[in-house]
Amino acid sequence: MNNIMALRLVMTAVLMIAAIGGILAFAYLKFPENAVVIFLAVAVSAGIFYFLQRQEKAARFDAYYSAVREFGTPLSFNNQEAAFERHGTRFDVGFPYGENNAVFKVNFYVPHVEEKFSVQNRTLLVTRYDDCQEITNSPLPPEYLVQSRSPEFLLNLLRNREVLDEVLNYRASFWGRISISFADGSFEMVWAPPVSEQIDGFAQICRSAVVFHDELKKIPEKI
Repeated sequence: MNNIMALRLVMTAVLMIAAIGGILAFAYLKFPENAVVIFLAVAVSAGIFYFLQRQEKAARFDAYYSAVREFGTPLSFNNQEAAFERHGTRFDVGFPYGENNAVFKVNFYVPHVEEKFSVQNRTLLVTRYDDCQEITNSPLPPEYLVQSRSPEFLLNLLRNREVLDEVLNYRASFWGRISISFADGSFEMVWAPPVSEQIDGFAQICRSAVVFHDELKKIPEKI
């Protein structure tokens, strides 16, 4: 069961049933019967919670290795972050984890490209950069805020069909947003996917970061 939404729905249902069982036992049974029922409800809930957590971690692990075999060399993995290497560049990836962290985040560094740009869905969380110009004639739909310190550089990058298609995979929605930023070699991509994509989306965001990386690596180093 690799769907994180299914895992969490099962977990929620089990906890609710256990809680209702404990309340009914406390209300209608006498000691020690009510104590036994409550203990069993807590034990079953804890056991299933542990099992589902292990299943979720295993699903993340499988997604990590199946994706990294395609994109590069595995470096490290745990349930909150992972890393792989491609053509000498290290990619660090953070998983959505828990209620307070619902995003994928990918970082890498290409030292010789001294440019700055960003591509974001137009949401309440957009970031505007004083040293960048907003580009209104990009090939992206108006729902994207496109900014660059060198507009022609970013426009040339977005004219690459592979790069453009990757950005268009992240259309704005109520559940998700995308932010792609690059500043003097440092690349960061942040994606808040739907809950149902919080495992399988690993391959998608890694592929997008790799596409940007490979195009940026082609840029000749300034002498």
